[in-house]
Amino acid sequence: MDDARTILAFSEVRKSFGSGANALPIVGGVTFDVARGEFITLLGPSGCGKSTLLNMSAGLMQPTSGSVSYDGAPVRGVNLDVGYMTQADHLLPWRTIAGNIAVPLEIKGLAKAERAVRIEQLLTLVGLERFGAHYPSQVSGGMRKRAALARLLAADPATLLMDEPFSALDAQLRLTMQGELLRLCARLRKTVLFVTHDLDEAITLADRCVVLGARPTTIRRIVPIDLPRPRDPVRLRTNPRYQALYAELWDLLAEPSTTAPQALDAPSAVRMTGAFA
Repeated sequence: MDDARTILAFSEVRKSFGSGANALPIVGGVTFDVARGEFITLLGPSGCGKSTLLNMSAGLMQPTSGSVSYDGAPVRGVNLDVGYMTQADHLLPWRTIAGNIAVPLEIKGLAKAERAVRIEQLLTLVGLERFGAHYPSQVSGGMRKRAALARLLAADPATLLMDEPFSALDAQLRLTMQGELLRLCARLRKTVLFVTHDLDEAITLADRCVVLGARPTTIRRIVPIDLPRPRDPVRLRTNPRYQALYAELWDLLAEPSTTAPQALDAPSAVRMTGAFA
């Protein structure tokens, strides 16, 4: 990939937890690039290191060997140019929806009047303009996800790291949020690295899907998702090319691993607030 277009790069990245004879290898040598404005999905079995790759992108942990680079520079500390959204929305229950969205703006030091304008813009962007004064406990699960997404965007990160953000939603609401994310990314031209276990989601959202094997993970294949945009997550499923891609990804995931599975899971990195929603 052209270096001028590359925003995030993994080069022979390996990651183990523990040391010596007790070291548990999680990532076994991963190399791929992410272009500016590209939507990449990471698909693979549980415990294979998908979240670990996100955590290294965010600078929450360092690779054991190899390198992770962002915008041409090694990621050595917390990467403030990315935003992080996890399965839990982490909304502060004592703050209103607007107050939660304000958190990254307060951290940035924006004046009160400027914050108010930006919050209104974000509420409108995610369809919550009538709910800014409500508390998280007063809105639905889908609205909470929209609020978390607005808070993520408040810091205006160039790249979004998303770790199964819609996995706890029911099927219909998940489709709605996928459509919303597609709309926002097209409008805002964000780069996205998105972890999922869901084949439908991996295809619907991505420009390319990175299929990972069991730990210590390596890349089985990087699959271009050559479906036209804009995409309707509901109607897309009747597209013959979509169905062929689904079958290809399923076959890749079903391939037997050449590495014996390990008994332990990798520890989770500490999640951060602010830009890391």
